[in-house]
Amino acid sequence: MSKEFIFEWSATVILLIGVAMAAFNLYPHYLYMQAIGNVMWFALGYYWRKWSLMTVQCIIVAIYVMGLLSYYNGR
Repeated sequence: MSKEFIFEWSATVILLIGVAMAAFNLYPHYLYMQAIGNVMWFALGYYWRKWSLMTVQCIIVAIYVMGLLSYYNGR
């Protein structure tokens, strides 16, 4: 197995763990897991030169960061 394959599936598993955590309302912890998985997918998009994948991942991570900032600012 290549490092790329392992990295790709690690990112997928991390995202799925984050989704499962969200289903059980483990807020804000699921945001961290999903943000990590999305940053990993951004890295893959960069490696593959897939601009659409990088764009989606940047937007998703920005949304997660805004959610975390909102949580820690008491809103």
